[in-house]
Amino acid sequence: GNQYLSKEAAHQMVERAIRRVNDDSGGVQFRHDPRLQWPSMMYVTSEQSDAVFQDIQCPVAVLLAEDGWPFGAERLEKTKKYLQPQTMVTLPG
Repeated sequence: GNQYLSKEAAHQMVERAIRRVNDDSGGVQFRHDPRLQWPSMMYVTSEQSDAVFQDIQCPVAVLLAEDGWPFGAERLEKTKKYLQPQTMVTLPG
């Protein structure tokens, strides 16, 4: 895909991720939540994901984005096969 981040979104992220340094330098210090770097507590294989999809018994709508996460054609076809979406739309962005 062609993921992108608008200037406005990037600006907001940077504003939230910095703190002003309390000295005369006028500098900033970047901060982040170290928990974001922890390994995931749960990983799901494609087979497990397929099993969950096969059990869904309600109407499904699949919404994709033109510049969204790049799914391979094979993965997308499997997902469509298992979910049998009533609606499948690709939206801009």
